[in-house]
Amino acid sequence: MKKLLLITLLVMLFCAHSYAQQLNQNANWPNNQWTVTGSYDATYLFEDPTSSESGSFSFDDNLPGGSSDNTVAAESPIINLSAAYSANETELTVVFPYVFNTWQDGQSLSLQYWNAGSNEWVNWGNELQDNSESFNDFCDGTPTNFTSEALNIASFTSTQLTGFKYRIYFNDNSTYGWGFCVDSPSISSAEPPACPNVTSVSVNNINAVSATVNWGAGASETSWEVAIVLASEGIPSSGNTTATNTYSFNGLSSETDYVIYIRANCNEGGYSHWVSQSFTTGVDTSAYPVSFTTNPINTTGSNDLALVDLNGDFLDDVVSVSANNLNIHYQLASGGFSMSNIATPTAENTPDWSLAAGDFDGNGYNDLLYGGFGGVTFMQANSTGTGYTEISGSDYVFSQRSNFVDINNDGHLDAFVCHDVQANVYYINDGTGELTFYQGPSTALPNGIGVVPGGGNYGTVWIDFDNDRDMDLFIAKCRGGSSISINELWRNDGNGVFVNVADSNGWHNTNYPGVGHDNSSNLGDLVQTWSSAWADFDNDGDMDVFVGASSTVDGDSKLMRNNGDGTFTDVTAGSGVLDASLGRENAPADFDNDGYVDILSNGDILFNNGDFTFTKYTINMPPSGAIGDTNNDGFLDVFRNGNIYLNNTNANNWIKINTVGTDSNINGIGARVEIQTDNGTQIRDVRSGEGFEFMSTLNTHFGIGTLTSINSITIYWPSGTVDFIANPAINTSHTIVEGSALSVIDETLVDLTIYPNPVEADLTIKTSADVINKIATVFDVNGKRVLNQKLKSNTVDVSNLTSGVYFLRLESEGKIIKRKFIKK
Repeated sequence: MKKLLLITLLVMLFCAHSYAQQLNQNANWPNNQWTVTGSYDATYLFEDPTSSESGSFSFDDNLPGGSSDNTVAAESPIINLSAAYSANETELTVVFPYVFNTWQDGQSLSLQYWNAGSNEWVNWGNELQDNSESFNDFCDGTPTNFTSEALNIASFTSTQLTGFKYRIYFNDNSTYGWGFCVDSPSISSAEPPACPNVTSVSVNNINAVSATVNWGAGASETSWEVAIVLASEGIPSSGNTTATNTYSFNGLSSETDYVIYIRANCNEGGYSHWVSQSFTTGVDTSAYPVSFTTNPINTTGSNDLALVDLNGDFLDDVVSVSANNLNIHYQLASGGFSMSNIATPTAENTPDWSLAAGDFDGNGYNDLLYGGFGGVTFMQANSTGTGYTEISGSDYVFSQRSNFVDINNDGHLDAFVCHDVQANVYYINDGTGELTFYQGPSTALPNGIGVVPGGGNYGTVWIDFDNDRDMDLFIAKCRGGSSISINELWRNDGNGVFVNVADSNGWHNTNYPGVGHDNSSNLGDLVQTWSSAWADFDNDGDMDVFVGASSTVDGDSKLMRNNGDGTFTDVTAGSGVLDASLGRENAPADFDNDGYVDILSNGDILFNNGDFTFTKYTINMPPSGAIGDTNNDGFLDVFRNGNIYLNNTNANNWIKINTVGTDSNINGIGARVEIQTDNGTQIRDVRSGEGFEFMSTLNTHFGIGTLTSINSITIYWPSGTVDFIANPAINTSHTIVEGSALSVIDETLVDLTIYPNPVEADLTIKTSADVINKIATVFDVNGKRVLNQKLKSNTVDVSNLTSGVYFLRLESEGKIIKRKFIKK
């Protein structure tokens, strides 16, 4: 079930051995002179270096669970160092390949040696670093050939020399993780050089044909030798001399493993030891849709989570969060960033699992929602965006994905948070910025939206999947193997009722009879999934979905085409989406601006071919992270772990729309933005919080390929307002305020009449035009939307409205007609 580390970079003998290890030799595992020590559950020791024929030492720390406390070590026999000491070979080095896959902080994998003088194990250099390639397999990754720091034994006593041994030691410190794989090590000795080794070697600016190496001087030397060899070659005998500690290599081969060696020219004569650094050149990306360049950015805080505007200028800022600080790199209109640290009150809950942003008090500056292990914290921005107030409730919430959205469509931004082990929670905004906590079903609020008491709620996204101009909710479920893990699609019926229409596997919500249910959408899958990517992948005017699996234990990823009638068709087979890596992050974006939405999925980009098939690109692609435009060039970048993955762009054109609500929430979250081009229709929903963890831009971004113009932009606001902008400029951003553009009258409906008027129940529409699938919206005299639905007939049921004067509006493709009526 688990992949073991099969690549052994050192010479091994595949038989049992009974000799002690010696200097300048490989341990040649399996070797029964070694021992396995520690306090551990032997069930999860997958490869025992004393007996396993694979020549590996591996332990799966995932299976015991987070409450386990495991320490395990592979310990060498005694190695007598007296001869090496006498020969002045007083520097020891250990080399071995490894993969180490952590999850929570606290796990460690270390090389240690035995100090026989003090009878204790001593760390031999720094701990080994996580080098895994995904989060769900304890040996998932390309092994790193670890070379230890040189251990100088010149000052060792006789007891230390004759009693020397070393070990590879793992400690999970009672935290949850995956584990490690180590192949057979070798230990060697050498005469110390005349000067110290160089330090801090790093390779950067790596592309398909070149790379740059930097290093720190070991002492006061003024020149160095630098060499590059293939990874399959040995240590060089000499190199090129340079007087600077930066050196560039050109003319390299793409997708090739190299090793760079650096040594100091000692002032006293001779050389230091070679210090090496491995790297792999990139792919020749000249034929790629786009590629990305890694740009480190100096962030502080343990959560690098957001690319979102925090100072009200609609430019995406780089946001990192810690318990009492916001580290913000404000994007400058002139280019680059201005960094600021804003001290915050200590957050009771930090965003361990997710971050969402939205201006819930409407003061022009976005507030933040931290989804933590034990609860939810809001950081509310002041009226200048220069300070924050911390708001935390006492309610227990094992937070997963969080969102800002106007749940009850009263024009005020609410918050929604997935609960891992209980029913979902939401915070309803009273219009003054005060948020009230609710959980599970409630008669006072829209019912439904995730009421399963056992939880399993991981990744929510709010979308208008049925094109009836209100926000529906999809919940990606995890924790596998039971009804709480069945994905849910909650259809908003526009009257305060949400109906689960996801069921395709026979699950029925009998615990909550007040919650509607049918099984029309075929999205109710039992699959281990943490997030989904919703977008109109085929540009036919409705939202399709990629449901990404984090594990194939209960099912695989799934690509579903929206049929436009509330149902979906499974088009996974042959689409290419199953080529993507498994994991928890899936988010849509048009990275190459060709007019078709791509999917960022766990370190891969599935580029949309425009025919509902996708091609996976991995090399020179960003990891999953926050998506936004960090240099305002119209191409989307990614921020993750102190790096901006900058889009290298292409010749395609684009347009960005910033939405400013007036009757709707100020961000316009929940608005449908639609552009019409000569190639057809593209749509976006303004969303706060998608994927699983990160907060991406609130600006709406469209690529338009080689087109040089756009026919129109239409914005369908949550309030019901429709704005139509003809012939907008391209390759620029448009800030559109709700209600600022003229409405377009639907000339096909000018003969429309409604009766009876006054009406008690069914309002009948009479016109020579076809009204089926047009959007019927009812407003009260104050302009508040009180009812909306997609018409299935020529009648509208208004029986639940109170007596008074109302307006019926029919809308299709941005064109509208209104009629007044009286409800008895």
